Amino acid sequence: MDTDIQKILTAVPGLYMRTEEGYGLRPNISIRGTAIERSGKVTIMEDGVLVAPSPYTSSSAYYFPTTGRIHSVEVLKGPAVVSQGPQTNGGAINLISTPIPEVNSGKFIQELGQNGMARTHAYYGVNSGNFGALVEVHEHSSDGFDSIANVGGDTGFDKSDLMFKAEYSSGNHTLKFKMVDLEENSDQSYVGLSQASFNANARMRYGATAYDEMMNDGEQTSLTYVGDFDNFNIVFTSWQNDYHRDWFKVSDFNNLKEHGEQDDINELISDANNGSANAQAILDGQLPVQIEYKHNNRYHTNEGYQLTVSTEIGIHALTLGYRDMEDSESRVQAHEYADQAADGSLSAIYGYDGLNNSNNRLRESSATSYYIEDMLDFGKLAITLGYRSEDYEQRHRRWSDKAGPNLTEVRIGPADNRDTMAYNDHTTSSIAATYDLNDTTTLIAGFHEGMTPMFGADPEEADNMELGVRYSEGTTNVEAFYFTSDYSRLAAECTLVSGAACDADESAIFSGGEAEVSGIEFSGSIVLEGGNGVSYPISVNYTSTDATFKNSSESDYFGLVAAGDDLPYIPDIQSSIIAGFITDNGLSGSARLVNVGSSCSIAACGIYNKIDSYSSLDLSIRKAINSSMDVYVILENTLDDEDLISRAPSEGARSQKPRTMKVGFSYDF
Repeated sequence: MDTDIQKILTAVPGLYMRTEEGYGLRPNISIRGTAIERSGKVTIMEDGVLVAPSPYTSSSAYYFPTTGRIHSVEVLKGPAVVSQGPQTNGGAINLISTPIPEVNSGKFIQELGQNGMARTHAYYGVNSGNFGALVEVHEHSSDGFDSIANVGGDTGFDKSDLMFKAEYSSGNHTLKFKMVDLEENSDQSYVGLSQASFNANARMRYGATAYDEMMNDGEQTSLTYVGDFDNFNIVFTSWQNDYHRDWFKVSDFNNLKEHGEQDDINELISDANNGSANAQAILDGQLPVQIEYKHNNRYHTNEGYQLTVSTEIGIHALTLGYRDMEDSESRVQAHEYADQAADGSLSAIYGYDGLNNSNNRLRESSATSYYIEDMLDFGKLAITLGYRSEDYEQRHRRWSDKAGPNLTEVRIGPADNRDTMAYNDHTTSSIAATYDLNDTTTLIAGFHEGMTPMFGADPEEADNMELGVRYSEGTTNVEAFYFTSDYSRLAAECTLVSGAACDADESAIFSGGEAEVSGIEFSGSIVLEGGNGVSYPISVNYTSTDATFKNSSESDYFGLVAAGDDLPYIPDIQSSIIAGFITDNGLSGSARLVNVGSSCSIAACGIYNKIDSYSSLDLSIRKAINSSMDVYVILENTLDDEDLISRAPSEGARSQKPRTMKVGFSYDF
């Protein structure tokens, strides 16, 4: 079973992914050329509710639902995304959680794999009369596949989810409650490798990162009412999501002036790439330095309610949606230190130093939005008109008080370093049409205005268009689309992992001017029937994309950009082929080959920003022992390729996950 959302989404054309840590815990997803970093330009939902920790204030906040417990995945592209939002340029992803079963039943899954990997997934649901409930547990851990130079240590993670659902129905009325409790500890680092280090050992981390650790915890609750009336349907949901994360990680190397080097970790990697022996020696742990670690400590809230009303009047299928919500990001950050000796060993952590100003701040957004969608049915022709309105207010405050011991919040009196307000109201519209040529073939066309909120600044905006055709007959399904996105204002937020020269003004918004993304998507699937009760499902997906800046510019985020430069991290092509077999005796298997074209980590692409094309092959085989139990084996990256697949920050090289075998069984009861 796939537990990496990025592997699952390779089956969908028009989507690009950048690997973060090899397990899909924090995916970087782009839909039709949106900026890929932390999936911040994609609307992420679970069961139709926004689950980004702060969708308006800080959508790229390093949280994604645990894929291993997800039942199914919906991807929306084109005009359909106008009904979701707030990010409506590329698309939306809706993750469907495990449903309450119709009869009392459950499932138990156990996996074991290399590098100390273990995954336990279990759920049980009851359904009696008008009442149903489900309890689900998902535990996933690994020691990690990277080694740590000089000092050793684990590079894996331990992540757990607990979900509870309850549902009560009476006549045409249903009330649903859902709660998710989550916790994660990951020995993960955002630091890549210099090219020399990568060439020597692609799956090694610098000793300085041995203390790097991400600690997350959160709770999500929602209450939903569904009413089915004679002339219309109502869905009302109220939710509250609280999320905390502290990513303790290398920030700077101090006392480097005596070695003639810059202190920032990203700059040090760049210096090493440019031939500095001292910079490489510091990274390798061969020179004594003081290492500065930073608690990137954030508290996020996301709460509100949404209402959807739908009805049919003549040829019109009308839907009205309304959402009222608030979200926030509170930063309370600090530094700690360790000494690296000339033999690469590390001292214990010492010297807690609370930070103020941009490290002691509160950003808040309150937003209301509504959309109207009208699908007109003219028989073979269907036209859907959409309109969306976003109105949001944002406040940014900073305090000069330093964080207290153990990252406790200290804010004495009103914000004394900054207190600013920003207002935005934005409307977008869409039109989509489908025409049935015959029983098997449908033509599709669509246009929609898209936007992405940017905190304290004007939103990113683009006009988006698609033209396509769908063919379906028997087990054969084919889709082909042409799409374009014309950005009148490309925008980006500075982050510590962006690799840009804007870290001194983290979270500042930068404009990249105008840009254009165009591409072709193709997907096809067929099931071939063989002899002796064997069938062969095959699917092919292909995306070709041209994503370029339309004007020249210079900024601390985008750097020096010339018209015609490629947008970062959008490869020219991506394809996947999945071929399998299914037998009558319960034996099945599949092979998945994914190819990703070349790209660059920044627009002004230097030699150490290039990412060459690469591929990966996964194999799996499954056998049904009886009607209740299956056993399976999965082999990831079968050829054990060590291709460079990411440079994050901009010059830090990272390799793909090594060949990894895992075995498991599932039992239905």
